[in-house]
Amino acid sequence: MLHFDHAVLAVRDLDRAAAAYRRLGFTLTARGGHPKLGTANHTVMLGRTYFELLTVVEPRAENQRWQNMLAAGEQLAGIAYGSRDAAHTRTTLRSRGIAAADLLDFSRPVRLGQSTVEAKFTITQLPPEATPALPGFICQHHTPEFVWRPEWQRHANTATEVVALTVVHPDPAAISPIYDRLLGRASMHPHPGGIALDLLGTRIWVVSPAYAAHRLDRPVESLAETRGLGLTVAVRSLDAARRLLDEQSVPHTVFGRRSVLIADSEAHGVHLELLAA
Repeated sequence: MLHFDHAVLAVRDLDRAAAAYRRLGFTLTARGGHPKLGTANHTVMLGRTYFELLTVVEPRAENQRWQNMLAAGEQLAGIAYGSRDAAHTRTTLRSRGIAAADLLDFSRPVRLGQSTVEAKFTITQLPPEATPALPGFICQHHTPEFVWRPEWQRHANTATEVVALTVVHPDPAAISPIYDRLLGRASMHPHPGGIALDLLGTRIWVVSPAYAAHRLDRPVESLAETRGLGLTVAVRSLDAARRLLDEQSVPHTVFGRRSVLIADSEAHGVHLELLAA
């Protein structure tokens, strides 16, 4: 069964984005590079999930997807579905008629104390028609012990987990059968704004433009295109998170009974919700 592994936030200036997320109270890993892919990143490691700030440093075919996303602006650009066996998952998906791409093995250097190790991964890209709400790929970690480290999982804002992503789509109900095929019917649930995809503790809310406009108090027209909109991160103490945001002069608003919202202008293209766990 696929689970939520991490979200990809495409940014144009990685250094500026990293500084912004540190200001929001997140601990970031050191800048990493993917020489085989022509990209660079920082990651924000949480309990069992994470998100990454990703940029293109050398345009090439392997990162064309991210180039296209960045051409439209910084945004929540993709989702990595976790698998314990990427090869088996690829075979299974192909048997369902999903043209998962050939497997790609790659690594990135990770500095641990005085030494450098290689974090290793296998991925397979999913075709756009298989993930119409948000671009996706399958990711298998071969060295999770080099990725999830206690020193990177402690955050000043008390963040603990990515619990939801929000994506706008013109007709969420129409794409339900597609996600049935990818994830299985037990993982897909209707809700008033569209559909919810349950990925073992993290939900992907696929909502209509009208629903998103109502929640964000924005014109519907500004949300008409399919795009990643928001990231919801659980925090142990909402009071502590708010104090930090106030100290850093970061604008934020009450968003629900247990959450605050940081606008996309402060979080490089992503509406960032901090939700009391």
